[in-house]
Order: sequence, then structure tokens, then C-alpha cells
Amino acid sequence: MKVAVIGNGVSAVNTASNLRSLDNDIEIDIFTDEHYHYYPRPRLIDLLADKIILEEIFFYKESWYEEHNINVHLNSPVKELRPEEKEISLFNGERIKYDFLVLANGAVPSLPPIRGIDKRGVFSIRWLDDVLNLKERVKRSGEVIAIGGGLLGLEIAAALQSSGVKTKVIEILPWLLPRQLDEVGGNLLKKILEDRGLEIFTGTPTDEISGDIEVSGVKTRDGRVFKGDTVVITAGIKSSTDLAKNGGLNVNRGVVVDSFLRTSVENIYALGDVAEWNGMVYGIIPPALDQAKIVASNILGENKEYRGTVPSNILKVAGIDLFSIGTVNPDTLCEVFGYINEEKNLYKKFVIKDNKLIGAILLGDRRDAVHIERVVKTGIDISKFKDYILDDSFSWKSVT
Repeated sequence: MKVAVIGNGVSAVNTASNLRSLDNDIEIDIFTDEHYHYYPRPRLIDLLADKIILEEIFFYKESWYEEHNINVHLNSPVKELRPEEKEISLFNGERIKYDFLVLANGAVPSLPPIRGIDKRGVFSIRWLDDVLNLKERVKRSGEVIAIGGGLLGLEIAAALQSSGVKTKVIEILPWLLPRQLDEVGGNLLKKILEDRGLEIFTGTPTDEISGDIEVSGVKTRDGRVFKGDTVVITAGIKSSTDLAKNGGLNVNRGVVVDSFLRTSVENIYALGDVAEWNGMVYGIIPPALDQAKIVASNILGENKEYRGTVPSNILKVAGIDLFSIGTVNPDTLCEVFGYINEEKNLYKKFVIKDNKLIGAILLGDRRDAVHIERVVKTGIDISKFKDYILDDSFSWKSVT
């Protein structure tokens, strides 16, 4: 049996690794347009902050792929899917036959319609070469403006700031990390980061990137002008669906998959940032890891269903502990328990529905994160604990 995998990120490599652990004889080929082996995307920030050198970013040594008999075709972008012929064609003209095809080709940065976005000195960060090019740019850059106050934008800004580059953050929404935090937590995080030297402007839509050929600054919709000769845009991602769409597969926001992670063509699977399951494109690592196990098992005939992944993030944003899981901005049918201590930079929030914990935020102290994640995922009745969950002495480990 021959399996072709398009992509070389966490979804692709974990699918290949899981396949190999289940079957020693299956032929596995990975095709990527990058000329680097797999690196975890979060490590790009460590590289940007000079915490690691280039050689340390790669997850596996080249010998690992040889030992596991996984054939990685670097710098080999796929041009076309041919589902009826069960083959893919590369841009170099080569055609590759397969028994099963796995689409794990991820996503690309979503760029907002800002005037001047094509000027020299505007960056988006998604791949290793993006970081290497940005590092070269900031060697001669006076000031960087990061457009976007999500996780990636804040991590980029903090990494640049720590390496001695003055950085501002401009966010269109009213608070930081809108996917992981509510308004109270987002505003506390803003205060903490500003205390550490970052300049942050929330509720500030960008109107134009100014300059002639080169970037000279940013103009916002309220008329303010921020000077800077490098702009980094982090406005989310969009699934890389062109290959699938041109190949006749069912595509919406992502490549549409069923509960077995099959696309509209039976022997083609999709997962990770490129896949849309149950109307969702997750865009985070935990679902990719879960889906990689399902895809590998189903290629080998096990028929396992994917039942979703509760979104959770255990993070260290600019050195600040943060844990966020599930529903953190609930509707009125939920009970909400919250505690904030601005002097100690602590914030806790727990969202309960039908006596089950469905969401939580821990900012500044995430010691109970693993136990809270277990409680959310298992749906334990916590009615008898509700009066105590904000107490300093309460331990989520005791909830069984």
C-alpha cells in the first residue's frame, strides 16, 4: 500500500509517524514545497527571539526519517490532484501514484484589505523563511509595528522587543487574545505587557500602511500615525484549499471532511488547518494531533470516528502563564465565576453549564491547568464544588 501525504507540518508528520507505528510495510511519501524538514511552528518565535539557533528548530534529525522509512520530498510542490487516476502531479512534471492521499497542506496567512500592504517591509509569519527574512530586516530596522493582537502577534512583538527592537502592537478588536480571553483577561494582559515595555493599542483599526516603495509607518482609522519601517501582519489564517477545489473535492472554508476525516473522495483524507470538520477549522495544534491518529487508523481500515477536540491552550505569552479552554465568552444560560487581582496580575474565570465546567481562563497562574482540562473533557458534575472553586486552597485535582 502506498500513501502520499501533502504537507510537512504537525499534521503531516504525525500522520506519517502514526502510520509507521501501525504498519512496518506501508510506503509513505511526504511532499512539501519547503526545503526544510518538519519544525514545530511555535519554535519560530524562539528563533525570532534568538533563544535557539537554526539547527535547533527541527523536531527530528534527518536520520529519523531514514530509520522510519518515511520518504520526504523537499522542495517538491504539488501542482494538481488527479483523483480519478489516484495520482498527484508535481510542478517538475513528475506524476505520483497512490492508494491513499492525505491532505495536510495547512493554511496561509489571512491578509486584511489594508492599503499599502504590498510595500517592501511588510511581513506575515507562517514559515521558517518568513522568520529568517524578518530577522535580517530588523537588523537594520528602527521600529516594528505588529498589526494584530492575537497570540502570534503578541509573541512576535515580545520576541522582537526582547531582542532589542522597539515594537508597537495595533489590534482592531477591543481586547487582546480575543480567541483565548474575555475582555477582563484581555485588558489585564495588556496592562502586564505594557508594564514590560510594549506599546499596545486596542480598538484601533489600521487604515493604511504608508510609505512609497518602503514602509514608513501606519495610519489608523481614527487619524493617528505610527512611525515604523517594518510591519508584521498577523490577522489569522485561511485554509489552503486551492489544490482540493481544483481537484473536484468538496470545499467550504476548508476541505470538507466527514466524521472519519474522509473528503468527498473516499480514498482522500484531510486534517489539520486545511480540514473543515462539522463546520469548524480549528487552526490549533491539539486537534491536528488527535486527527493524525484517526487518519492513520482509518487508512489501515479501523473506521474510527473523530468526535472533535475541546480547544485548549497552555501558553506562555511573553513569559506570562496563560491557560484557556473551551467556552470563555458564554451566553446567558451559563454560570460564570471570576476572580481578578491586578496587583498580582492574576485572573481566573470558570464557565459552568448544566453543572459541568465548559470553559476556563487562568492568567498568571496555570498550576491546575491539567486537572481543569480533564474536568472539561470528561464532563464531570461539579455542582458540589461550585462554592469553592475560587478559593486559593481549592485543588481541581480533587474533582472526580
